[in-house]
Amino acid sequence: MLTGNKGEWSEVYTFFKLLVDKKIIGANQNLEKIEAVFFPILKIIREENVGITEYKLQGNDKVQLQKPNGEIAIVDSADLKMKVVEIFNSIKNSDNTFTVPIAEELFDRFGVHSLNAGNTRKEDLVLEIHDHTIGRDHEMGFSIKSRLGSPATLLNASAATNFTYKINNLAIEQVPIINTISTRAKIRDRLAAIRDTGASLEFHTVDSSVFKNNLQMVDTIMPEMVAEVVLAYYSDKGKTFPEILEHIYNSGIQILTHEIPQERFAHKIKDLLNSSALGMVPASTWDGSVRAHGGVIIVKEDGEIVCYHLYNSEAFKDYLFNNTRLESPSATRHNYGEIYEEDGGLFIKLNLQIRFIK
Repeated sequence: MLTGNKGEWSEVYTFFKLLVDKKIIGANQNLEKIEAVFFPILKIIREENVGITEYKLQGNDKVQLQKPNGEIAIVDSADLKMKVVEIFNSIKNSDNTFTVPIAEELFDRFGVHSLNAGNTRKEDLVLEIHDHTIGRDHEMGFSIKSRLGSPATLLNASAATNFTYKINNLAIEQVPIINTISTRAKIRDRLAAIRDTGASLEFHTVDSSVFKNNLQMVDTIMPEMVAEVVLAYYSDKGKTFPEILEHIYNSGIQILTHEIPQERFAHKIKDLLNSSALGMVPASTWDGSVRAHGGVIIVKEDGEIVCYHLYNSEAFKDYLFNNTRLESPSATRHNYGEIYEEDGGLFIKLNLQIRFIK
């Protein structure tokens, strides 16, 4: 029996539901369906550790399977619609890691061996769709995000997501006093203590040259823009991007001596969020392309499935901007939040992690 959490089981649910629906429907920035934006599904391609299986949708509730070994089989899917509802209810009503017996009954029939797609690709599954806007069929990769379980991360914390700031005008004797602050919000409280002494912080560098270069693929001054966002977050100026950018705008903060219009700042942050959702990860060199090149499929709380695709990418960016937030990962694990001395100067690292609100 396979066990997994709600996010992992949502991938299986999405696969079976798409076999039933035979189309994928677009959404606006509020996750509401846009019935006029849809793509008929001709084939589903799913990668597992055992290889790639292709599912060609045929008429009369038949699915043609081409297995990793090349074997072809015709499978009946007439009973899937009812079973998909049961799978969803089982996922929704379970907690932690669990099994879904009704789904496992279908695994042998449909050649499913694992809950997750292979990790060699950013996308969780590939769909061959008919694109009526250009009148042709083509394959498109999609990542799957579920709103059934705990909010997923959009950009994961690591040593690569540390930003270093130089501390100006702080007396050296203050360092051990500030570093011993161990409240629940110790990073925020340490920054407040630094400012209470009359000292100030200025962005110094992105610790990872790879992540710095990735950010610069989005915009040449993106490292400085994100550094201001991170500093504002740990300075208790907001958790969401609309809150933080409003603070930056109202404070008249300049980026590399440039005053960035609020709408441009927001536009560039949306580009960063979009890139993070579709291919860019901090610790791997990124060439600016999106590997999940079709977009993102979202499993909603009611079991409906919608997608964001090239043709409604602006709605997807708006959705990300309004439905993600910054958070504080483990300071011990990621080695940040403590003042240290280097080359005669005082510095502190702050870490970036972005998570969906729900």
